[in-house]
Amino acid sequence: MTNIAIGVIGAGLIGRKHLAKIAEHPDFDLVGIADVNAGQVAAQHPQARVFADYRTMLDQARPSAVIIASPNQLHAENGIECARRGIHILIEKPVTDTLESANTLIGEIRKAGIRSLVGHHRRHHRQVVTLRSLLGEGRIGDLVGVSAIWAAYKPDPYFKVAPWRTQAGGGPVLINLIHEIDFLRFSVGEIVSVGAVLSNRQRGFAVEDTAGVLIEFENGVIGTFFASDSAVSPWTTEQGVGESPEFPFSGESSYRFMGSHGALEFPNLVAWTQANGEPSWNQPIQAQRIHTPTLDPYIAQLDHFRDVVRGTAVSLQPVEDGARTLIATLAVAEAAASGKRIDLRDQYAALLSTQSGQPQRRAS
Repeated sequence: MTNIAIGVIGAGLIGRKHLAKIAEHPDFDLVGIADVNAGQVAAQHPQARVFADYRTMLDQARPSAVIIASPNQLHAENGIECARRGIHILIEKPVTDTLESANTLIGEIRKAGIRSLVGHHRRHHRQVVTLRSLLGEGRIGDLVGVSAIWAAYKPDPYFKVAPWRTQAGGGPVLINLIHEIDFLRFSVGEIVSVGAVLSNRQRGFAVEDTAGVLIEFENGVIGTFFASDSAVSPWTTEQGVGESPEFPFSGESSYRFMGSHGALEFPNLVAWTQANGEPSWNQPIQAQRIHTPTLDPYIAQLDHFRDVVRGTAVSLQPVEDGARTLIATLAVAEAAASGKRIDLRDQYAALLSTQSGQPQRRAS
């Protein structure tokens, strides 16, 4: 089959990662890069066509697919312009910065009939695929609950380089927890309500540095999550799978999935079961490590996007699904502010009926 002509909008940190992976991929031809710092990007990519305006790139380079890695507040605008030109999109997380703009983007995508994929790359880890298979086949019986941690200490330069990280939207909920919320939706099931407590005691910034979240899933599973960017620990998904050079590998599991007949650690994929197969606290419990080869989730994501564009696979996460992850993540801050559990079912149902003029909840 002929290669897919692809463009990239945004050549920042995540955009550069996508560009590096496209260069390694045999099924894509890079036809254009759009970034406001076109001169600097052109010097870094001398073989590429670089445009300062993304619309010019879309019209002149004529890609059939585009990766949107621009600032969050531009995601909806970029995606709408692609949809109106019939261009399929892989759009980075969060899918948009507000629920209203997500609603508008969904409408334009449906009208144009293009295919979409949201860049929650963890869905493409081999360990995640194995975990879903183990849970689905009842390896630990009926899933009862899940407990997870994301805790790391962000150094002072992290905030000095980008002062917006000290303000609302710049904390671990919308920067880090959104990945975990999406992973939980993908591995456990739809989230129907959340409760939360937030604290800024450690840093004293206007934004939270620590969060405790209670999660109710549609299938009756209960989850708890502790997240902090002000606590030293080996327990983050990044450290556990070694997916990012910014996070030194720890090999530790940050998730525990507990069922009626056993438990699973993730990402190490250690299965715990009663020695004689009969669940009882009077029986000894034993562990079995399940080997799963690692792979580059960004390459696997590109493989999947290729198949989505060609129409040989159904998107693991179209824009509508990415908007559900945004709803669940934004609800964490809402639950903490109100002191109440937030039911999400009506918000999911209202994805395509958001009224203009309603308060917009924004992600960063």
